[in-house]
Amino acid sequence: PLLPPDRYSDYVASLGIAPPQEERSRLGALPQHFADMFGWKDLAEKVARAYHNLSPEDQEKCIVFGQNYGEAGAIDLFGRRLGVPGAISGHNSYWMWGPRDYTGEVMIIIGGDPEGNAELFETIEQVDVTECVYCMPYERGVPIFVARKMKQPMREVWPKIRNFN
Repeated sequence: PLLPPDRYSDYVASLGIAPPQEERSRLGALPQHFADMFGWKDLAEKVARAYHNLSPEDQEKCIVFGQNYGEAGAIDLFGRRLGVPGAISGHNSYWMWGPRDYTGEVMIIIGGDPEGNAELFETIEQVDVTECVYCMPYERGVPIFVARKMKQPMREVWPKIRNFN
């Protein structure tokens, strides 16, 4: 982008141009290819804070789960230098990489339905929420959970969470 986000929005509005619809989701002030460039560092920092608040024993068992490849990618890109383990996701090609060796004993979950998450784990606690003015609307106000003790083995759950949408 050649302009800061607020100036870009004003500029395209003055020209009568609307951001192109690239997905089926509601758009924000920026086109998706710009909006998806915002919020990753903040997300990784919030996940890192949640991770570092875990006991050392829980940290050894922990994995981060992103609802989509953007969230998982943010953790893989920015989280590693913050000491956060890699991410897994059921979205697109992340699903094909599988859950690796993670058991689901301790998981930091980015987003998802709180009730749906609670069905999979014995305990779940919301520890933070994302904030991002210029992100896509569906990436704003996303809760971050710490979940413990998956009720079913990860290998049984994994095929059910595939999401190619």
